[in-house]
Amino acid sequence: MSHNSLVTKPASGHWTDAYPELGRGPVSLEDCVSPEFYEQEREHVFKKTWLYVGRVEKVPRTGSYFTRELKFLNTSVIIVRGKDGVIRAFHNICPHRGNKMLWEDDPFQEVQGRAPLLYCRFHGWRYNLDGSLHSATRKDLLLDFDADSCSVPSIQCEVWEGFIFIHLNPHNTESLRDFLGPLAHGIEGYPFDGPHQVYEFKVELACNWKIFVDGFAESYHGPYLHASSFGNLTAEAKEALDQPNPFTDALAYQLEGPHRMFSFAGEPSRRTPYSKPTECVMEASAAGPWNKRSDRGPLPPGFNPARAEKYGFDSFQFFPNFVLIFGASGFTTHTHWPTGPHSHVFEVEMFYDPPKTHKERLGQELTVTFLNDIILEDASPSEGLQAMLNSGALTHFTMNDEEILLRHLHKVVGDYVNSGVAGEKTKAGD
Repeated sequence: MSHNSLVTKPASGHWTDAYPELGRGPVSLEDCVSPEFYEQEREHVFKKTWLYVGRVEKVPRTGSYFTRELKFLNTSVIIVRGKDGVIRAFHNICPHRGNKMLWEDDPFQEVQGRAPLLYCRFHGWRYNLDGSLHSATRKDLLLDFDADSCSVPSIQCEVWEGFIFIHLNPHNTESLRDFLGPLAHGIEGYPFDGPHQVYEFKVELACNWKIFVDGFAESYHGPYLHASSFGNLTAEAKEALDQPNPFTDALAYQLEGPHRMFSFAGEPSRRTPYSKPTECVMEASAAGPWNKRSDRGPLPPGFNPARAEKYGFDSFQFFPNFVLIFGASGFTTHTHWPTGPHSHVFEVEMFYDPPKTHKERLGQELTVTFLNDIILEDASPSEGLQAMLNSGALTHFTMNDEEILLRHLHKVVGDYVNSGVAGEKTKAGD
């Protein structure tokens, strides 16, 4: 699927016509309800792709570390910066007796800190920051011991533009940059480096991870679900909600391999007849500070591919579960971690320029509050949606032309699972 030149609708007027491989009919929803599919998805999607785990700012100095609890993949992961400056990943396990290396009171709570060595609290064994054994206690008790074979199990780890990714398949040969492909290449050079003012939250939702990703893969729902939050979404179509909407209809779609992006206008970052009093005081709204796209200079070529004047946001959705959204205030990451066939953990990180004044800080807080409310508006129907899918009353989704990214995601997930299952059968037949 490579259509990187597509930035406007085909002559037919339908985005879907540019991607005939996606089809036009109903899309099976089995991948959102089936426990069997969930197990296959864990094995053939999440264990075989690059997964985002955090920014480099979380490990700023030698010995800085943080852990990620990936319970659905049966592991805990250590991310640490070595003495050579290289960021590495390890399974959070001591090779002596298998105890968890880095933890505090709750062994399933993620932790972060800084240490000169990796230390196991069970028997006091120590490991260098590259995972090799530093020292074992009571060497007089060791029998036929090979120190060189006693290293913390490593995980493939690479960094792209300050984003740290891991790959749990030890046989993987595809580099992170190659996996992310042209969509990522087109936004390289964006000033991702800090310092940042970071706002973040995390919540577990009672819906399949793809259900919630779908909610951020189209803006078609904006005038309806978010009508109370975004007054401008209906400003030019107040009496005709069945007509094209300049604030929510996509400006451009691009699909590249398993990844996808779209541009849309969103609410203008300026005062409007629908601006709330607090917005007028802080000169900020859900789209960010008014009349400011940010003082970052020209954007790399991958942004706003349609070169639209009313451009507001770009949403880059990197398979399987990492979303990068760019707006007037900065950039936001969404990460979706399955916890079961009908549940997942949703993480949000918002990276803004450090505020220079109290007003700028309060403006950012106002924007974050708006965005949190909007995410909550997305969450409630997603949980209700999942509950109704579980009823079995429907077997397929009906998707329109503005929901092409949803169609793409479900097809790519299915292709990964089918390919993996076929490979297992072939291997079993050998």
